[in-house]
Amino acid sequence: METKLERLLLDLVRDANRRWDMFSPGETLVVGVSGGKDSLSCLRLLSLLGLKLIAVHIGITDETPAEIEKYCSYYADYKYIRVSHISGHKGSGNPCYACSRQRKRLLLEQAEAFNCRRIAMGHHKDDAVETLLLNMIYSREISTMMPVQVLFSGDYHIIRPMYLIPEPLIATYAREQQLPVMAGSCEFEDRTKRDFIKKLVKEIGDGSPGIDVIDNLFASIVNIKGDFLPS
Repeated sequence: METKLERLLLDLVRDANRRWDMFSPGETLVVGVSGGKDSLSCLRLLSLLGLKLIAVHIGITDETPAEIEKYCSYYADYKYIRVSHISGHKGSGNPCYACSRQRKRLLLEQAEAFNCRRIAMGHHKDDAVETLLLNMIYSREISTMMPVQVLFSGDYHIIRPMYLIPEPLIATYAREQQLPVMAGSCEFEDRTKRDFIKKLVKEIGDGSPGIDVIDNLFASIVNIKGDFLPS
């Protein structure tokens, strides 16, 4: 039964699709599933929009987690990919980047195998804001995750249907729907630069009552005052 929260999240996904043309009714999408609340929520929401889905889970265990397979198979065709390790480049200082590249490469391979052109990821509004700050502080550039990322001259697109959804709503939705969220398995999970940025933004929000820090930072991405920036 559709809840009030689910209707709100679906409206935000539809709004994102209207703005950025992410998918069409009846289209087949590959959905990257990590087992976390974001990707599991994304899969369920997309399943309610008349799409054919192929859920691809990348892991390091010999067998797919039973709960994840059962959940994904209810909403989509399910594919598990076992890899010997995820991340690599442990000494690079940026294991998240290396891990993300590896996952994207594997998802692209699956998209090609299934003749799909669009890969849906579970990134949300907070992810876009945190990436903006990460790139400004550590990469000396103003950039962030795109709602639609074009690859290989348009042959493939990575789409982020939950781009307009704040993370707290997804956390509430995961609890409401009792999603089978996997425990974090990343050895870097609590000591990444992204985790530091997440805590920093929360601290700013806690010290700024009445201000939605995430929403303000998100709005700034497109509210560029060029006259007040050096050329």
